[in-house]
Amino acid sequence: MTKYSNSGEHVGELLSGYIDGELTQQERQRVRLHCDSCADCDSTLTDLRRLRQRIGEARLSDKDRDNWRESMDDTTVKATRGIGWLLLIGGALIGVGVGVYEFIITPSTLSFIEKLIVGGVYGGMLLIFISVLRQRLIERKSDRYKDVEI
Repeated sequence: MTKYSNSGEHVGELLSGYIDGELTQQERQRVRLHCDSCADCDSTLTDLRRLRQRIGEARLSDKDRDNWRESMDDTTVKATRGIGWLLLIGGALIGVGVGVYEFIITPSTLSFIEKLIVGGVYGGMLLIFISVLRQRLIERKSDRYKDVEI
């Protein structure tokens, strides 16, 4: 038996679960019976229902969904996104190229064995990255949820 009963104790902690349909049948009956005899809990229940309705009707933006989607898929947005990706990938490739050149070609205090170890670690990370990227690109073709909009 739960600590809430019709005699004396309020069911305030159960009201949210009652509205959301998360209570057992026995708990729902207790809340209903208690609210029938307790004006405070009945008023709180009514307020919670109104609040839930207002939140459900609330809009985050004045734009409707179609206008919002159009502005996000605008050609300017697509062009700047594409240029941004090109700059990012190009800069990363140049950085990696300079790093590899400096590591392999220029003389350093590292021995050949140390260079092999460091090269193996970075080579392994690169191979793992490529395999995960390849796997994601293959899965993307058959992903049932890629066109789902939230």
